[in-house]
Amino acid sequence: MRKRPRPTESPTRQLVLSTALVLCLATCAPAADFFVSSASEITSVLNTQAGPGDTLIMTNGTWTNQTINFSDDGTSANPITLRAETPGGVILNGNSTLNISGDWLVVDGLRFEGGALNDGSNAIVEFRGNNGEATNSRFTNSAIVNYNPTNVDDRYHWLEMFGQNNRVDNNRFEGQNHSGVTVVVRLDDNLSLSQNHQIDRNHFVDRPEPTNPSSSNGFETIRIGTSARSMGNSNTVVENNLFERTEGEVEIISNKSGSNTYRYNTFRESAGTLTLRHGNDTLVEGNFFLGENKNESGGIRVIGERQTIVNNYIANVDDRAGAAISISAGVPNSELNQYFQVKGALIAHNTIVNTLGNQITFDDGLGSSGRTLLAEDVTIANNLLRSSGATIFEGNEGANWTWEGNIAFGGNLGPKAGDSGISVVDPQLQLAADGLWRPNSTSPAINAAQGDYSAHLIDDMDGQPRIGVYDVGADEFSMSTIVRKPLSDGDVGPSWITDPINLPSGGGCGPNGCAIQAEDYDALLDPDNNSLTWTVENVAEALGGEVLKAPSGNRTDLPSDTHDAIAVFDVTFEQAGTYKAYYRARGFSGSSDSIFTPDDFGTDPDNQQSLSSDGEFLWEIGDSFTISSGEVDVPLEFRIGRREGLAELDALVLNLDANLTPSELDALFDITIAASDFDEDGDVDADDLAAWQTGFGTASGALQGDGDGNEDGAVNGIDFLNWQLDFNPTAATAASSSVPEPSSLILLICLGVSGCLKRGQRHPVRMILERFETRK
Repeated sequence: MRKRPRPTESPTRQLVLSTALVLCLATCAPAADFFVSSASEITSVLNTQAGPGDTLIMTNGTWTNQTINFSDDGTSANPITLRAETPGGVILNGNSTLNISGDWLVVDGLRFEGGALNDGSNAIVEFRGNNGEATNSRFTNSAIVNYNPTNVDDRYHWLEMFGQNNRVDNNRFEGQNHSGVTVVVRLDDNLSLSQNHQIDRNHFVDRPEPTNPSSSNGFETIRIGTSARSMGNSNTVVENNLFERTEGEVEIISNKSGSNTYRYNTFRESAGTLTLRHGNDTLVEGNFFLGENKNESGGIRVIGERQTIVNNYIANVDDRAGAAISISAGVPNSELNQYFQVKGALIAHNTIVNTLGNQITFDDGLGSSGRTLLAEDVTIANNLLRSSGATIFEGNEGANWTWEGNIAFGGNLGPKAGDSGISVVDPQLQLAADGLWRPNSTSPAINAAQGDYSAHLIDDMDGQPRIGVYDVGADEFSMSTIVRKPLSDGDVGPSWITDPINLPSGGGCGPNGCAIQAEDYDALLDPDNNSLTWTVENVAEALGGEVLKAPSGNRTDLPSDTHDAIAVFDVTFEQAGTYKAYYRARGFSGSSDSIFTPDDFGTDPDNQQSLSSDGEFLWEIGDSFTISSGEVDVPLEFRIGRREGLAELDALVLNLDANLTPSELDALFDITIAASDFDEDGDVDADDLAAWQTGFGTASGALQGDGDGNEDGAVNGIDFLNWQLDFNPTAATAASSSVPEPSSLILLICLGVSGCLKRGQRHPVRMILERFETRK
């Protein structure tokens, strides 16, 4: 149940509105929209009519075999935009391609899907064309999906970046299975000229390992530079991207130039590594490598000079390239396409846990491909390494290595046994609600760092500030707000292709106990290894709109049978006492009306709990659980098991009150939705601004979802100002999101109340919003 507060204007809010209206100058920028239905029409409009500030709108539908040359020059204040009539509504297939050529150009909302190019073609999207290489231009909110030839060896890239100061953001690249890199950055012939590109908030997903290719090389997801030009500095930033199941080759990212930055990216279940293959002076910071025990998953490969590896979290990866962090051996007098010796590397404040192989190797490839040089002048400092049994360190060091402040535990230290720069002590990690292993409040990692590395990092992997003496590892024990986290598909990619909005589910843990939606589980287990477990299903009658559904099949009878499926919930209690368990669930017949519930924490459930058999959700009363003072503020596992197929679990409550009524239990999941939360997802952020933008100009009959925050039926500048006042920057995903400055805000209010738009004139608010990053 969601309760919306009555929209009232406080005196302060009224004063701000009044002041803004007084300052309003109702002027409209002269700009035009041009509807186009083919590549030739795009060229014609650009050559004869369009200018800075104008927008070319591609009509919805399927565009086949279209060679689009988006060649023109806008300005920083008034870029020229090429966009889909409806984001995702323009599908380009066949051999369709796009060239972005010129200055200050924006491409928005296109969908390339199901096409293919000929072998040897350049790319589906290129930042160059008839007007030269692109500068200050952008490809955003778009998708390239399954644009594959029949032959896996047919080679072309999906997107190539040329020029300088361009951006590729909020896109989805899915299903590439043929030879050719997904996104390539090309260096200029003049190696002294940096690219300064930005690649951010993209979703790279499902790049499978190639099937019987003639060569295993050339299947990278991102490559910056080439061997021949690797001594040039690109200064490209790759940040806040999600890589899921990207398995083309060992190099998910292939760095082949200098002075690049890879930060805040998430790698999930991907068989490969972030490889610093060529080039120097690169920063790898704050990335999450979540291998999920995937075969041949990995972390970071280090080659070259002055590479900096800090604040990365690496968990449950295989030993691709020899270890989670693999330091390569080098070739004497290396050619550009060989292996340069590692010199001057800094590897500090990283956390590596539960790897399937070594955690750091010192001489990967030694003796192969002419590699005989050991790494020199390497600093390994303040890393937290916990192994589940494998040898932690492996290999041979070169000259002048520095070891200080490291904690290593759980495995054999190999060649580093007895080193004074490594403390063998249990770091006391605990699995947090977000699935990451973090030090508890008594961990020896807290305030234990040695040396001063503040020139290289001032916060931790969460974006929390490092204070005083730094903690060992990537995570600083802190009560500050977490501003970065492992990314999921809702954080990246185009707004129109992501999963539906996940409405807030309500509940949470507090002084009296925990109220948990079943879909907010922490783990789903498959004890009998039959590949079946609980699944999340959309159900309108559920408190949060979703349930956990038990897999179908025969009844599980304990103890003769093995558990079939178990859902795990992490709960933390704020005070000692006896807590009553309640379960909101349902069955549909005599063969779906029971589940297994536990009689203690951290144990498999073996108590039969009966449910309704007529499809009605009911609150069932379970056992009582006693929490001692020693268990307060300690994460505990609460497990629920499948007994009969197709039973649905909606929510569970553990509360000090043993006499809660169904209505009182429901009320624990109530949510208050702010008037400016137009998408009703529980926060006021950039997505709500996008909803307001879409509804802007509606004169009557508008609803909250359209951007009407004050229930007057209209969507105008008043609603924008309400959003601006309610905006919560901590809810915005990552630091690259921004909101219009006050001067733009005033203009938006003017537009909302003055009605200055003329028929046929381009939407002025769109011009403003295109100058700011308003997407997540």
